Formats: sequence, C-alpha cells, structure tokens
Amino acid sequence: MIATLQAARVLERSTPMGGGVELICETPLAADVHPGQFFQVAVESPGALLRRPYSAAWTDPTRGLVGFVFNVVGAGSDWLAARNAGDRIDLLGPLGRGFAIDGGRPAVCVAGGLGIAVFIGLSNALTGRGRSTTILYGARSADQLLPAARFPKTRMQLATDDGSAGHHGRVTALLSNAIVGDADIFACGPTPMLVELVRWAQRADVRLARIQVAHETPMGCGVGTCLGCALPRAGGGYMLTCQDGPCISADLVEWTRVVDAFHG
Repeated sequence: MIATLQAARVLERSTPMGGGVELICETPLAADVHPGQFFQVAVESPGALLRRPYSAAWTDPTRGLVGFVFNVVGAGSDWLAARNAGDRIDLLGPLGRGFAIDGGRPAVCVAGGLGIAVFIGLSNALTGRGRSTTILYGARSADQLLPAARFPKTRMQLATDDGSAGHHGRVTALLSNAIVGDADIFACGPTPMLVELVRWAQRADVRLARIQVAHETPMGCGVGTCLGCALPRAGGGYMLTCQDGPCISADLVEWTRVVDAFHG
C-alpha cells in the first residue's frame, strides 16, 4: 500500500482519561487503515522538524473518521493536543504493518498505559470476526484508564500501580490466569512491560510466535529512509519498525537488545 499525504480536518477534541487527549479527524484515508497501522503527523511547534508517529486508535471508514488517542509527552504532542474542531493537520499514511487478525482462536490483548489506544480499533476488528476477546489493561491509577465502555464486546481485567482499580500491581500479573489454551496474544505498551510478557511466555512455555507486539520505537521518517527505528532482529542484524512493523511477531525480536525509548 502506498502512503498518501493529505490534510485532515479535526472534528472533535476530548480528554477521555487523565492525561489523555483524543482527536477525531475526518479524512478519506480512514478507508485504508488496518488495525495497528500509524500515521506520521506534521507538527508546527518550535524546533519540531520531524513528523511524529501516531497510531490510528480506531477508524470509521463509512464516515471517513480516524481517532488518535495520545498523551502529552513532548513538544510535538503538546502542539497536537492544542488542536480544536475546525483545525487541519497534515497526515502521511497509513504506514507500516498492522496486526494479523484472521483466524478463530480466542484473543487476549495486553495493554500498558497508552498502549490501550491501538486496542480500540483492534478489539472491534477481532469481535467483528466473531473472535472471543479479553483485554488485560494496566495503568498507574484509575483516573488514567480509558473507560471500559469503549470496548463493549470484550471482557476486561484491570490492574493499577496504586491499587485504585482492579489488581494492585502490574498488568503482567494477570497473564497466567487469563491466557490459557491456544489464544493469540496482542500487546502494546512500555518496553519493560513487553519484555516481562516475553519472559513470562518463555517460563510458561507459550510460543513467542503466538504473540504480536505493536512497538513504540521512535521514528523519524516513517518510510524506511532515516533508519532511526531499527529494532534488533532475533538471530542477528536489525529490522525497521516502520517497515517490518510496528506490529511484529515476538519471536522475530532479540529482546535482550531492545532499548526503552520514546519521543513525542
């Protein structure tokens, strides 16, 4: 699929959870998005020379809508968070490889913090195919959780660092009871969470090929030119997150060499 450069019109700005911003944008590009893909968004804040990568949290192809859910973590996201209805933003995309979602096995989605954003669209796609779907969702506190109403057809188990909702502790503590049989596993969140998921899978004799991970590797261009999103490949060498991912089978990654990095 060839990426397209196009201006999108912001229809709505909201704050669906503590520290989170959601922008709903109108663009014909919505029809081309596969769950897990991303856009490179042009930002106009001082000193922000490069576009910023943002996953398409969800789409409505019929109405031509794309939703972006993000936290303010830097100059780029600060500028984007200040957009209001009627403003226009420049999108390049959709880019990268999304999740492989065909099949009939149960699905378990493991989300840490803002990693939940990509699962809005993914869970709709999975349940729309009749797949039983469970979401394990962790955040620092209850006020930083995206409302469960955004996932109407899924089962959800929560964990918070401060114990204000669900399990008191990390979301990875929920893995053993939630993942049984031959379920497919989808994950997105901070690198330490992903590494712990892989370690759990190795201890539990769960094949890493059953796990698809959406990586948040920093990207400069998003089209494989700058080489800034190199990800260590199992067996040696590197792959590019923007081209080979961002959704990649966990067995293809050399997890001992993955660096915890993110920019906004």
